[in-house]
Formats: sequence, C-alpha cells, structure tokens
Amino acid sequence: MIVNVGSKNRVKCEAVREVCRDLFGEVTVNAVSASSGVSHTPVTDDEMIRGAVNRAKKAYQGAPADLGVGLEGGIMPGPYGPILKGWVAVYDGAETHIGSTPGLPLPAYIMEQIGNDRELAHVMEEVCNRRDVRSNEGAFGVLTGNRITRTESFKLALYCAFAPLLNKEIYQKAVPRR
Repeated sequence: MIVNVGSKNRVKCEAVREVCRDLFGEVTVNAVSASSGVSHTPVTDDEMIRGAVNRAKKAYQGAPADLGVGLEGGIMPGPYGPILKGWVAVYDGAETHIGSTPGLPLPAYIMEQIGNDRELAHVMEEVCNRRDVRSNEGAFGVLTGNRITRTESFKLALYCAFAPLLNKEIYQKAVPRR
C-alpha cells in the first residue's frame, strides 16, 4: 500500500506511518508538499477540515498512491477560551473520510501573541524556550506535559478518519425502517 501525506512535516508523517502500519501492515508513506488553501492558522473547524481535505486530495493526485492523507491544525474560539485542535482527511480517489484530534484549551496569553506573521509554533518556542516545537512534541505535548504529543493527537484523528474504511459493513449498512 502506498500512502501520500500532504505535508513534509516529520511529526505528521510519523503519525500517518505509525497508524497505517498498525492498520495495514507494510506500507510506504511518502511526504508530498501540498498547500492547504486555507490561512496559516485556521480558526474554525470548517477551515481546518477544508485544509485537511485539500491536502489529502493534492497528495493523492501528486504521485501514484492508494490513499492521500491531509492533516491540518488550528485554533478555534470556544465558550471557555481558545481551543487547539486538528483535523485529518483520508482520500481514496472517490471518497473522503475525516476525523479530529481532541480539543485542548490554549492559554489566552498565547493566543493573543498569534497573528501578524506570528504562528503558534513560534510563540510556543518562546514560551518553553525550545526550538522547533512543531516538529517535536508540538503545543499538545508542551501543554499536556507530553502526555499527548502532537503525533499522538494526530494518531487519534487518523484512527477516527480510517474507521469508515475499516468497518465498511457498519458504515454502509442500510438501517431498516420500523
């Protein structure tokens, strides 16, 4: 099986590699540069989903593959403050399936520093005084004390997105009317 990931980010590719090997055994995972077509830090579920779907379809079309996978993170407003979240899309050439990461409260002072060419990754590097947080534990890891890393959060979303492919008989079953 060949899976193209619409990102060159090591963490995203590793999440896809781990989940696909768990689900399908031997798999080749290719990193394909694919634009999301959305803002650098999406601020709604709809925008994150659109970005993930765009990346998945571009990855699938970019080189021969059985599946294209797109991963898109962002920050959305919540009733108790900003929420860090991500979405995954899996595209098989005909259908798209999605799944999301857990939502994690983001401290307001961090959110206030994002914008005007300042991304979450840059702010997190300053907050924890480390370089390249995005390609390591991510904000998820920093904020949860590495209990849920960026890789782990995307793995959860991937398992959710793959559910309709793994359980076709349940997802495609017609429900009898009563």
